Amino acid sequence: MENRMKRKVLVVDDELGPREALRMILGEDYDVSVASGGLEARDNFLNKEYDLMIMDIKMPDINGIDLLTEVKTKSPETEVIMITAYASVDTATDALRMGALDYIIKPFDTSSVLEAVQKGLSRRDDSLSIKTRLQELQIANKVLEERIDDAFKNIQSHFQETVDSLVEAVDAKDSYTKGHLKRMSKFALLLGKEANLSQEELGLIQHAAVLHDIGKIGVPEAILLKKDTLSREEFEIIKKHPVIGARIISPVQSFKEVVPLVLYHHERFDGTGYPDGLKGNRIPLGARIIGIADAIDAMLTERPYARAKTVDEVRKELQQFAGIQFDPQLVKIIISKDLLALYTFQ
Repeated sequence: MENRMKRKVLVVDDELGPREALRMILGEDYDVSVASGGLEARDNFLNKEYDLMIMDIKMPDINGIDLLTEVKTKSPETEVIMITAYASVDTATDALRMGALDYIIKPFDTSSVLEAVQKGLSRRDDSLSIKTRLQELQIANKVLEERIDDAFKNIQSHFQETVDSLVEAVDAKDSYTKGHLKRMSKFALLLGKEANLSQEELGLIQHAAVLHDIGKIGVPEAILLKKDTLSREEFEIIKKHPVIGARIISPVQSFKEVVPLVLYHHERFDGTGYPDGLKGNRIPLGARIIGIADAIDAMLTERPYARAKTVDEVRKELQQFAGIQFDPQLVKIIISKDLLALYTFQ
């Protein structure tokens, strides 16, 4: 075996005899360096990397335990075998606890030394192999995280495209819808924040507000755009749009938690709403918020069949129908925080 390919071993002992004996035992198979004390060993170790070190426990300048600690701090993969002139269980236990692989007792025999060194180098190889594999896994994990992030961004992009396409389909049938969605979405989020909803809940409200009238795709334009009062039969058709909307979006996994908000935004607090006649807190809070925001925008906006109400008129109507059509707690928040003054028509 050529010298440049030999494993590097550093022998540290303040006594010449043991130091040279180890050099002779290991010299044929390993690239052996020697140091006559801890300070010299420290200098050697700072300038050169060793696969394994054999060091005496008792040395006059730096004792073996302290040197062992420095070695393991700088290079945890470097294996260390301790030398002692007596079988001190306490000393050996301390050395092993601090990271030493093993210890050999003076005077030592060739077979014991070679066995300990081979054991140490084998463990070093295993440690380096695990470290290399861990680094490979970390790199692979980073690549995977980047791919997941790209996939998530791609999903989000398609999600937004889906939302935009659905909204545009409704806009094509009812030109009123687009401005309505923008206005009531802002107000619904404002009310949701004042109601101390979480960011996740606000996100659901934002999506549901945009999609709440998507079911109008299934309502004839003649009914949507009718300026006169709707007949009972026509109103029954209009009442189907929350169910139609829920059916449209329910196959999309991203809309799963939005479905109940779309389905129940026309329920009334007293249980006389549609489609299921839910009452009070059985109506999802997000649906109650969208419902009241929807009604406020309808009242404040000029429509083909009704004039726009003033803010004072809307305030009175909210108070009049609190507990009947609207959640009384939401009405209380709107009135006490004067949220109608923050309503925007842009």
